[in-house]
Amino acid sequence: MITISFINMKGGVGKTTSAVEIGAILAKEHDYDVLIIDLDPQTNATLSLISLQEWEIVKDTGTVADVLGMNKGISSREVEFDINDAIIEDVCDISGLDLIPSHLELTFLDLDLSGHPGRESILQSQLEKTEKDYDFVIIDCPPNLTLAPQNALVVSDYIIVPVVPEIFPAIGLPLLINRIKSLKKRLPNCEVDILGIMFTKVKRNTNLHKQQIDSLRKANDKDGIYTFQTIIPETVRISEAISESKPALLVNPNSDGVESYRTFVNELLLQFEEE
Repeated sequence: MITISFINMKGGVGKTTSAVEIGAILAKEHDYDVLIIDLDPQTNATLSLISLQEWEIVKDTGTVADVLGMNKGISSREVEFDINDAIIEDVCDISGLDLIPSHLELTFLDLDLSGHPGRESILQSQLEKTEKDYDFVIIDCPPNLTLAPQNALVVSDYIIVPVVPEIFPAIGLPLLINRIKSLKKRLPNCEVDILGIMFTKVKRNTNLHKQQIDSLRKANDKDGIYTFQTIIPETVRISEAISESKPALLVNPNSDGVESYRTFVNELLLQFEEE
């Protein structure tokens, strides 16, 4: 099982879209068993894969908030919540694509679990209990390093950092890298590595984006950080799919954006073959 977190300290960089599309392509076109975990209280990844009506049904009975010990409180339960009860299988009728949906209550995760021992490792412990042997676990993280993304980093083998090639979205990259190094020193069971930087929402005809991509590639090479060659273009065809609670892979399968994600997945898989 390979666990990858998509994270950036800046929001609006295509993090959720990337997690959803890459997970869907891995399952539908490469026949992998994939679990997507939505750790962002905004629930965007969740509502990209199930309808609001479906989420209303499951939100009080089985979400990532329950997995992490919220709602009733992990310390007050005689029996720990079973992570398998939160898994929605074959979302969007894609065989092998499963989802653990998010919950708005994740906003209060740090407060609810402030005194819980080992609170950064709850997700790691829970994932060991899944009944299905997943090939990939894809985690969509919020744009911060509070307790939820800390759980993601502890359980992850790798992170992928989506970056829009503009000045402000790229500013948080050094901060993220430094915070991850600090977290690894503080938590001995955190062994996550940066798999690479991916460029998203790229305007191909904009000199600013081209200049920023070239600049960031050089800086990352100097720091020993891989930068994916595949870039994801800015396209409305990707965002249109969200309104249908489906990946763009299903709604606009031949769009430039989806084709770019297909190429990205091939590059991603090649990274693992070379290891």
